[in-house]
Amino acid sequence: MSDGEALQSPAQIQQLVTRWAAGRVTLKEIKGYTDDELYAIAHTGYFFLMQGKNTEARTLFEGLVAIDPKNDYYYRALGVIFHKMGDAERAIKQFSYAIQVNPRASPAYVNRAEVYVSLGRSAEAGSDLRKALEVITPREPQLARKARALLGVVTRRR
Repeated sequence: MSDGEALQSPAQIQQLVTRWAAGRVTLKEIKGYTDDELYAIAHTGYFFLMQGKNTEARTLFEGLVAIDPKNDYYYRALGVIFHKMGDAERAIKQFSYAIQVNPRASPAYVNRAEVYVSLGRSAEAGSDLRKALEVITPREPQLARKARALLGVVTRRR
């Protein structure tokens, strides 16, 4: 809703809340946030992450997931944060959510594979890396190289 629109009636608000609870509308859609506004927040979260302020970054990205649960990048960022914080299982869950939201999110497969490698789970890492190589686009040559290199490492470990 923009500043120029009239306030919604209680019935309209109840309808939106019901649709939100059923997963048919996001808080992003209800509040009318733009991608640019949310990415500005994400940029701040990334800045915190690069400075080692993991708790602050986590707070921002958890808020972004609540507002826009259809954006795989926010889940991937949380996966990185949890992995940096030493919580590999939560990292795996976040990367899995990113993949659920966007099955063609090649970075999520590579990121999850990295966590699997760190846990010594080579078979799962290999599976993710093969899937990543299926969905990586020609615009991601560095990611393809990384996935192939990691796949070489995990296949030699078996």
